[in-house]
Amino acid sequence: MGFRMMKTKKVIVSGVGLLVAFLNAFAFASDLLVAERFVDSFYSYDQNQLAEMMDAGEEGERVLYYQAWADAANYEIKKRRPCMSKETALICQITVVDDFGETLGYMATDTFSLVVENQKVTGVQFEGDDPPIFMKLFEWISINRAEIMSGPCLNMFAGGYTPRKCARAVVSAARDFVLERE
Repeated sequence: MGFRMMKTKKVIVSGVGLLVAFLNAFAFASDLLVAERFVDSFYSYDQNQLAEMMDAGEEGERVLYYQAWADAANYEIKKRRPCMSKETALICQITVVDDFGETLGYMATDTFSLVVENQKVTGVQFEGDDPPIFMKLFEWISINRAEIMSGPCLNMFAGGYTPRKCARAVVSAARDFVLERE
């Protein structure tokens, strides 16, 4: 009888372990679905839909600015990789072409690093892999079209209020930049 009791306890403990593993796997899969929906929302250019997915404070405000910037610069997805887990964040990489890339001759990849808690994005960082010519463009703008940085691009990605005007002004400047370099 003592032996059978021991065996029953092991089965119960093993069952609890499997349940915990299943719940963890479900939560992980659920977080990945939230990350994929975040990408869908970002590139739908629906600010309300994206805002509803986030509880990310200032980081969320920056990503909403970036979404409006991307919309105005006509970002078009060329390659979308599935989001994946890496250390403490979910990483989503999307290769896009936009008005900057078309003007300057490149494609870039947006990388979003997301933290998801309770079906909400609570942390979001983003970066692009724009080539050095994009930074040269901004150097050129600061010298040759400084009014862009003090006007529509004032506080760009840091509390600015005119992301669409900023993106359009930078695209226009990029065209001038290219013409000057020819």
